[in-house]
Amino acid sequence: MIRGIAFLLQVLVSLLLVRLLLRSLARLFTPGSLRPAAGPRRDRAIEDLVRDPICHTYLPRSRALRAVVGGREEHFCSTVCRDRALTAGTRAS
Repeated sequence: MIRGIAFLLQVLVSLLLVRLLLRSLARLFTPGSLRPAAGPRRDRAIEDLVRDPICHTYLPRSRALRAVVGGREEHFCSTVCRDRALTAGTRAS
């Protein structure tokens, strides 16, 4: 009886090891599964963030909408926030 349980346990462990090995091999040969080494990414330019004065969202300067409100250039995340500031006519803080 104990030999039977030991044998089943040994078979189970062997099957788990084989499964682990096959999964590891499959990941090696699956396109896109290997990730580049961690480190600083130099392919993206570092860009300043600006804050929308209406909803206080931060976004990259290149994606912001610009408008002059109260004699000052402001940056907005959307047309809704820009229009709200322009309609008010004053700079929200």
